[in-house]
Amino acid sequence: MDSPLLAVNHLGVRFRLKTGQTLQALTDVSLTLQAGETLGVVGESGCGKSTLARAILQLVAPAQGEIHWLGKLLDPHDRVGMKAFRRAVQCIFQDPLDALNPRMTVGNSIQEPLLALRPELGKAAIRQRADELLQAVGLESGMRNRYPHEFSGGQCQRIGIARALSVEPQLILCDEPVSALDVSIQRQIVKLLAGLQRERQLALLFISHDLGVVRELSDRVLVLYLGRIMEVADAESLYATPLHPYTRMLLAAVPLADPQQERERLAKVKVGAGELPSPLNPPSGCVFHTRCLQAQGVCREQAPQLREAGGRQVACHFA
Repeated sequence: MDSPLLAVNHLGVRFRLKTGQTLQALTDVSLTLQAGETLGVVGESGCGKSTLARAILQLVAPAQGEIHWLGKLLDPHDRVGMKAFRRAVQCIFQDPLDALNPRMTVGNSIQEPLLALRPELGKAAIRQRADELLQAVGLESGMRNRYPHEFSGGQCQRIGIARALSVEPQLILCDEPVSALDVSIQRQIVKLLAGLQRERQLALLFISHDLGVVRELSDRVLVLYLGRIMEVADAESLYATPLHPYTRMLLAAVPLADPQQERERLAKVKVGAGELPSPLNPPSGCVFHTRCLQAQGVCREQAPQLREAGGRQVACHFA
């Protein structure tokens, strides 16, 4: 296999709060992403999914670990290297309307990254590229002079996708890009992303709490809990035979359309419950042991290492 497009090694992120407490948002997170691959990142709210994306983008400074891009260590102090990285890695945000400047036309919003990162193209070529991108995401080029408030949420997200594509990136970080949209519009955006990925050979890091959407798009899935990796596997294997109790709990929370099948499934599957612990005071040992029906003494005393099991990686003493 070729060297990965992106490699994250033992990444840790922590925040110092005004109260003087330290919040450990990510702990020892490692992942790789190949060109043209989609890696889904799932977990409950507060598990560190968005922090991971922000750390990769260097919007928050990691406390430990390394990020390698195209085989080279990413140095935030290297201005030339970081400019090339900004061009190669773009982001699609959760709230499509808030992600657009209300005082700028959508055409100018799409042109802005090109003016900053590809000024050598010239203004005429940049305007033409913006029109082409609007058409590529299913909008008319004549809409370029409208403002964000004149569009629906789904249309604003299409504009956000066009802006992310403007500098021809190799990787797009999708931070909950469909969670703020109606279900019918979600399907359209997912289909659009899948088509653009195939057409442009993009790599996607797709963050979501909707496991159905993640299954539809992802080649592999990474499960986060309280900033720690619980399981990493190819999508087909993870959905068919989840090994970590937390993965099983997440999948059990996805309802089935048939009420009878739902009752039968819930009768067979036994999963933990309870609320997500505070990241300011995470449980000792395995951070999931307070919600796990399999937990034993070793789980409370010793944190499991991420290890190979059944053709995947899993952090559980009993997987």
